[in-house]
Amino acid sequence: MSKKYLAGYLDFGVLGRREAYLFKNEKKEKENQPSFRLVIKEGDNWKEVGAFWIRESKPKEEDEFKALG
Repeated sequence: MSKKYLAGYLDFGVLGRREAYLFKNEKKEKENQPSFRLVIKEGDNWKEVGAFWIRESKPKEEDEFKALG
């Protein structure tokens, strides 16, 4: 069974551009565990460099974002 993921590039400036992949955390058991994991490719190796959680904004915050835009 194939799995979907996000793929792209990150520009680290003087450190160069790296392939980046965002995978859904299939093993998530608790709310404080990340929903997604960010992995980059360095040469032939893979390195986990970040984690992401799904958040919901409150209606008041959405109004503040519109004011900033």
